[in-house]
Amino acid sequence: MSIRNDIKYAMRLLAKKPSFSALTVFVMATGIGLSVYLFSFMNTMLFKPLPFEDGEHIIEMTTSINGKRHFGDFNLHDFAQVQANLTSASEFSAYRNEIVSISGRDGARRYSATDARANIFALTRTTPILGRTFNSDEDKVGGEHVAVIGYDLWQNQFAGQADVLSQNITINGVNHRVIGVMPEGYYFPRRAQLWRPLRDNTEQVTREQNSLVTGLALRKPDVSIEQIDHQLNLIMQRLAERYPKTNSGLSAYALTMHMSTADGGMPVVYVLHIAAVLILVLASVNVGNLLLSRAVERSQETAIRVALGAPTGRLLSQLLWESIFICGLGGLIGLLVMGWGLEVTQTVTNQFFTDRPPFWWDFGVDAYTLKIFFAFLVGTIFVTGFLPAWRNINGDFNAVLRDGTRGALGKNAGKLNKALVIGEVFLSITILIVAAVMITASFKATYADYGVNTRNKLIGQIALPQESYATDEQKVQFVQALKTQLSTQNALHDTVVMSRLPGFSDQRPAIAVATQEYSQQNLSSYPRANQIAVLPGSLSNLEAQLIEGRFFSEADNKAQNHTVIVTDSFVDQFMTTAQPLGHKIQFISENGTKGPWFTIVGVIKHIVQNMPNRDKEIKMPSVYLPFAQAPRSSMFIAAHINSDMAIAKAALTKAVDDIAPDLPIFDIGSLDARLSQRVAPLRFVGGVLMLFGLASFLLAASGIYGVMANTISQRTQEIGVKRALGASEQRIIAEFVISGTKQLLFGAVPGLAIGLTLGYAMSAPIGVEFMDVAIAAVILTLLLSAVVLLATYLPTKRALVNEPAYALHSQ
Repeated sequence: MSIRNDIKYAMRLLAKKPSFSALTVFVMATGIGLSVYLFSFMNTMLFKPLPFEDGEHIIEMTTSINGKRHFGDFNLHDFAQVQANLTSASEFSAYRNEIVSISGRDGARRYSATDARANIFALTRTTPILGRTFNSDEDKVGGEHVAVIGYDLWQNQFAGQADVLSQNITINGVNHRVIGVMPEGYYFPRRAQLWRPLRDNTEQVTREQNSLVTGLALRKPDVSIEQIDHQLNLIMQRLAERYPKTNSGLSAYALTMHMSTADGGMPVVYVLHIAAVLILVLASVNVGNLLLSRAVERSQETAIRVALGAPTGRLLSQLLWESIFICGLGGLIGLLVMGWGLEVTQTVTNQFFTDRPPFWWDFGVDAYTLKIFFAFLVGTIFVTGFLPAWRNINGDFNAVLRDGTRGALGKNAGKLNKALVIGEVFLSITILIVAAVMITASFKATYADYGVNTRNKLIGQIALPQESYATDEQKVQFVQALKTQLSTQNALHDTVVMSRLPGFSDQRPAIAVATQEYSQQNLSSYPRANQIAVLPGSLSNLEAQLIEGRFFSEADNKAQNHTVIVTDSFVDQFMTTAQPLGHKIQFISENGTKGPWFTIVGVIKHIVQNMPNRDKEIKMPSVYLPFAQAPRSSMFIAAHINSDMAIAKAALTKAVDDIAPDLPIFDIGSLDARLSQRVAPLRFVGGVLMLFGLASFLLAASGIYGVMANTISQRTQEIGVKRALGASEQRIIAEFVISGTKQLLFGAVPGLAIGLTLGYAMSAPIGVEFMDVAIAAVILTLLLSAVVLLATYLPTKRALVNEPAYALHSQ
């Protein structure tokens, strides 16, 4: 009965001031919704266990060079040593991602495929819904050509036919027998829709042939990834001692499948978690302040009831139910909006990729989200309800009855109000700096200068299958025929053929510069740069800026003519001469073999051949070679278009079909759109943080104004006394402004310190200079300073409107 009465009492209090109730519910919904959303978003992308039995123990192993992680693949022989000596993991497997062409009734289509060891499916504890997976005989060179297909491919290519196991599938022009169909939603290791046996093995491939794979394993339950990394380092050190020419400086590390998508950016992830907690604290402080002001208004009533013997538990219950209603309703609204936001996130993130996102990116309200939600909800109820209520009923009620006399601010209340303003300033400026860093990174990545003209460019990609284009001569012949066909298409102008377009990274071999001395004659002592194959005319058609020398001519496009063009960043970083033309460089393969010397014939302005934020962190130089001197299986085609996009796409497709009808050209679209798509994840997170920053600013502004207005209102009688004794309005305003400035400084200084520290931790991985962080911090501090000063000035000015006699009689 008493609980029911307490609930009715709390509801009456909320109903008396509906605007107050709506404000507190909105603030709580904003804080809980935003903070839980960010935790859920990051958990799905980076921390949620894979949806398999023992999925939390699956790890991926890749290599690093000179301590820098770069997701390099293992030499097959090195991985065999890891498998034999890494005791902290079990059930090893290996794979290599491929892009394949599958021929069907409606032409050839491109699919993501994985060549893998036979046990890759056992690693995920997943069995096919039809047929079987590979066996040990099929996992060897010379075995039968077989394939396991994904559910989507089964539906699209075979219309879900039950007799698919009796049929063949043509992959890169070669027939493969379909032996199994995997369950719907299975794309392991990331987005594969087709699996073939990995035929490479240490008995049939020499170390010098340098067959590369990515390692997989199951981490033992009682072993941390740090312990695995330690063992991997020891194993790789022993290999470096045994093979110093190829393995010196080469190490390895382990990651979960999730973490491999954000390796190098984890400081940003942790800072975003801190920002999520801070905005929840900020919302809680605001609601707690509002409820505390209500409790202070009733403090004398509470003190009288305590003096008359009212039970502490009953008083606590009455004060606590108000917070429970506000936090509960606000939390429910925040949860519903957050669930909708996660659905929108799923739609948005699907557009980050030309095919599909990693299969574990399944955003929604799951068990983890609900667990975080209820934890945050209980925490906010404690902060906003229990603590103010406990403070109100456990003070000295005699002092309460004496303190806060008519028209004056009580001493304890005054201290609390100052602490609240300081806390609001500290929290908001910290959040705002973190948000500003992400927004700056997003803006810079979106409007980055790649060093070429990317406007009005249609692009497409081609992957030449090894089965049909095994030799360098065949690849060169294809590209020459493609160039001829492109020249016949009136809708395409200034065509470009490159192994990688600006914005896309390429292979990065070790490079030796003639006349330069290197301390050790091994791979780790040489610098690395992008090595990009181009058809003559491609760089000039992209409007690359020639600094000195010349572009390639048709005479350069011969295998025996060893000429290169380098970026000015290559000259700055790797050469000691101011006249690079005529100097020679040499490429060194991963097995330590040194190639011929190439002559530098041109220097161009730096071109960003990577994500712009990563290039900002490490400005990776590039070396360009004529295509005939470095033939590739994978290439980009680009052309300037002045006509309709659909006509240009049809022309590009026709040019390829005329020379290779079974070869699909894929990911056709505008270059600007593809570049924008590559930075879309950063732009999305920047947008989320912009929302965080806006919410934190509004919460802080309203909270600070509320506290300051309440403080000045309670000092109305004090203001009247001062005016009656002859104090001028300017002096009173100055006194309050100075007081507000002190509170601003007490909150801003530590806020700046923490914010700048977090901003510095984020800046390098996302390509933001620390100077940008400092400038943003100064601007945000000035903006928040204006809020504090206005929140002080406006209520003071309003209080001074009243005559002294009125102020002296105010309650």
